[in-house]
Amino acid sequence: MGSRRQDTANEFSHALGVSRAYESYEDLVNDPDVDVVYVATPHVLHKEHCVLSLEAGKAVLCEKPFTLNAQEACVVVELARMKNVFCMEGMWMRFIPLMRKIMEIIQEGVIGEVRMVTADFGLPLEFNPTNRSFNLALGGGSFLDLGVYGMSLAYQLLGFPSAITGELILGQTGVDEQAGVLLKYPKGQMAVLYSSLQTHTPLEAHIMGTHGSIRIHAPFFSPHRATLTKFSRISSSPKEYGGGLVSAIKRLPLIKSCYQRFSSLLAPLIAGNQKTLVQTFNGNGYNYEAAEVTRCLQQGEKESPIMPLQDTLHVLELMDSVRRQANLTYPQEDFKHSSV
Repeated sequence: MGSRRQDTANEFSHALGVSRAYESYEDLVNDPDVDVVYVATPHVLHKEHCVLSLEAGKAVLCEKPFTLNAQEACVVVELARMKNVFCMEGMWMRFIPLMRKIMEIIQEGVIGEVRMVTADFGLPLEFNPTNRSFNLALGGGSFLDLGVYGMSLAYQLLGFPSAITGELILGQTGVDEQAGVLLKYPKGQMAVLYSSLQTHTPLEAHIMGTHGSIRIHAPFFSPHRATLTKFSRISSSPKEYGGGLVSAIKRLPLIKSCYQRFSSLLAPLIAGNQKTLVQTFNGNGYNYEAAEVTRCLQQGEKESPIMPLQDTLHVLELMDSVRRQANLTYPQEDFKHSSV
């Protein structure tokens, strides 16, 4: 356990039952018995601490967001590849068992071609300018910390978009307190993503395909339950679902009363066949990404096929694009030489 001071390192290590405590990160990475370094410092320090670890020849698991921007990420990735050392972003969502199962279902074509994706992550935080979430100097804001989950999911499902439009609502400290993003893809697919520090959102993700849909129940970034709906047919007209004659009949008092009473029974017939997917996980969920790091090291792999570094780079490129549209930069970064 590394820290900037020995007393805090000792305190944290004791609380977690860790046998070793280091008064500096340099001491940690230079310990010959350390195989992997988990970087979980504030966002603005991720690049520095990843580089420190890689230079010492240590494998790296770096908490999301991997770095402040794609330019910093490129530095880390190039160093890892040059040193031939394992490196991975700690996007724990991708390793949760149910998320792995959902991706298998989609790859098997159960819901057809994915056409739309929505995801949200909003939690109201009491305003405190010294809190990391509201501190611009520490890489605060909803988008980088919370919005990265939805962006990573959209990229995993649909790849790199052809167009991206974003809006960031900046608060009094300069960080974004709300964010909304619309992604458009070459074949017409779309993704709608939003994050917030001001309000609760459903914390769900919806993946909609041509033959069915998957609703990932809260919290979508570490889920244990999802609903799979397979469409029984393709409608010939929007009027089938609430317009024209059908809508008029539903408004009749007797029909309306019966419909409301039995709508829960009729829903599967109208919407299609539904199936609840339940898959619990052990621990807090972070153990699955740790297990993947162990597997990769044992197999001699330098990147994880589940969370390849290319995905990390592309997601940060997209997030950079949104922040540029809102003129949001952090004090430590310089976009001038970025290739994005």
